[in-house]
Amino acid sequence: MSRLIPPAMIGIIGGGQLGQMMAISAKKSGYRIAVVDPDENCPCASLADEFICAKYDDEKALDRLVKISDVVTYEFENADADLIRKYGAKVPQGHQALRYSQHRLAEKDFARSLGIPCPDYVSIQRENDLHALEDFPIVLKTCRFGYDGKGQWLILSKADIEKHRISFPNDYIAESFVAFTKEISVVCCRFNDGIAVYEPFENRHAQGILREATHPASVSSEIKTQAIEATQKIVEELDYIGVLAVEYFVTDDGILFNEMAPRPHNSAHGTIEGCDYSQFDLHVAAITGQAMIQPKTRFNSKMINLLGQDVEEAQMKWNRLDKQNVFMHLYGKPEARVNRKMGHITVIARSNEALEEIAKPWRTKE
Repeated sequence: MSRLIPPAMIGIIGGGQLGQMMAISAKKSGYRIAVVDPDENCPCASLADEFICAKYDDEKALDRLVKISDVVTYEFENADADLIRKYGAKVPQGHQALRYSQHRLAEKDFARSLGIPCPDYVSIQRENDLHALEDFPIVLKTCRFGYDGKGQWLILSKADIEKHRISFPNDYIAESFVAFTKEISVVCCRFNDGIAVYEPFENRHAQGILREATHPASVSSEIKTQAIEATQKIVEELDYIGVLAVEYFVTDDGILFNEMAPRPHNSAHGTIEGCDYSQFDLHVAAITGQAMIQPKTRFNSKMINLLGQDVEEAQMKWNRLDKQNVFMHLYGKPEARVNRKMGHITVIARSNEALEEIAKPWRTKE
């Protein structure tokens, strides 16, 4: 891949907050931006030099994006993998990571094929498959189109199945319930000449939605090594260029693969203030063919997501609380719906203990 020099055009499939933060980083380096999104008021629209209002599977619109761009990236997993394959090297992330991340069973099979520990799991396609299970509790997940806790059910026993009203026929994966001690993510960036990696992030979810991410995670050096090595193995096997994140459960026995995201990740937003190069800086550098950058942590950081129900209170706090070492990012989405990610707050400090003190008044109700 040849090195692209500003003002080359970077095309982004998807104009949400991840695309917005990619665009901010790209603009900072002098690149131009083209965006495809069906919402003309999406967060990325105001930053775009060229904006194409179209659905993500509109082949003519994507053909145009690819034609006017020097390189193309996608900001979410629901891009059309067949179209991404069609565009070949113009999309350095490639199509294979998308295919795995779009199907939870294929994703787990892929991780297991690399020798990465996973929870026990089985394919469920018919109602009889579900009733045939003997070991509970399980987490039943749709194989496709699940995110932020959607498309999954905790089933405590066989008698508990009926109350969830699972629709069939459909493709599901049933995973053994994991009594984890922590949830972590590893965010890495593969360049043409190497892999840059951040120390793991420690994540806290509520109702399946990420609420907080702390960097670095308070885990043992063994856990850090296991998670980083597994993530490097994944990104190398995929021959992937750009930022990719993998989430893991931490148990008393080590790590278990949960899921991967072939894009910048919500848990690593704290790198904007906490590191010398953010995950978005790395992603832009990698897809434009720059030499590898290994980021350095300047501060410990805690990212707090602001959902639709949190924004009004957060803005009131912003007007009256001490804002030293506190940063608010609002994405500019026009409608604040319940559980919709509207922005985030990042706090920075020299230790995780200090982070907790600074973060206390900024935490949101759950």
